[in-house]
Amino acid sequence: MGEISGKRIWDGTVLLVADPSEGEIPSTEYDRRIDRPLANTVDMIRAALESCGDKVISFSDLSQFTSDINKHPNSLVFPYWFGESSRSRHGLVPAICEASKVMFVGADAYAKVVCNDKELSKTICRQSGLQVPSSAILTTLDDLDFASYLTPPIVVKPNYEGTSLGISDKNLCKSWDEVRRIAEVLFKQLGQPVILEEFIVGREFSACILGNPRSGVKIQVGGWKINGNSDFLNNRLNTFDLKLPSGYTFVFEDLNKSIEQSVNEAFLDCFDRLGKTELLRIDGRITPDNSVVILELTPDIYLGPDGEFCSAFGYNEKTFKEFISQLVTNSLEGYGSSVPMC
Repeated sequence: MGEISGKRIWDGTVLLVADPSEGEIPSTEYDRRIDRPLANTVDMIRAALESCGDKVISFSDLSQFTSDINKHPNSLVFPYWFGESSRSRHGLVPAICEASKVMFVGADAYAKVVCNDKELSKTICRQSGLQVPSSAILTTLDDLDFASYLTPPIVVKPNYEGTSLGISDKNLCKSWDEVRRIAEVLFKQLGQPVILEEFIVGREFSACILGNPRSGVKIQVGGWKINGNSDFLNNRLNTFDLKLPSGYTFVFEDLNKSIEQSVNEAFLDCFDRLGKTELLRIDGRITPDNSVVILELTPDIYLGPDGEFCSAFGYNEKTFKEFISQLVTNSLEGYGSSVPMC
């Protein structure tokens, strides 16, 4: 599963691979800059990593990283590189690490590419006994002829994107004319297959999973209360505008008691099936009849102190260094390597 066998000796160096943006506010929901981490988030991660080891070396260019990685056979790579348009972009850094037999934090290339494909990741969920929305993939508008088993309202999304790229309120379509119109725009703007999904009404949640086969796995489930309203997203999409600076207020609520033990076990089975993953966010909705329906699998996680993952495990800006240290420790334990003293 991409894991390097045997006990490894970590040399105390972390290679941080990140492609930060300077925080320009995207002008449309098709602006790919939204998918890249902000420079201040990368700076926070770097500062936290500096407390975990002897040295941090930063790379923002994959060509340079590829040229230099063999100089660091016993270092640990911390991937936070999101890329822009390639459908395999999330798998590039771990693939380079695997080819060079260098340790790295997080999911391997297989897990990242599978999870980045919304339709393909549904297969993993089904194998784990998790419910997913009915869906159809369009590679051209002509494929709409084969999607008639779906009934509006239908969500129309790009198949390979995250961070709600390409998603506005218009993507929740109440008629097939609207579906066709939005799909045509997504083909033109983002140049990739489009996925149609039945719309699921209910409380949106994130199941955050952290761990490795050697030392165990932890899971925490929560969801955003937006503008003081726990039901803010129940009947609408989690859209691009919610990811931008705005007047919205976000408070992360503990939803562990809303998830039955059998569903948690299915989450963990999904995590195990993906192999080397280490940290995974499973996003879904709890319907009015308490069914759990999974929307996405996300190993390429926003790691800022105000994000779901950090919040779910009880960390904040004051304890952010401890959070990053936990990710590093978890990865090294998975490799059977020395653990950093932070």
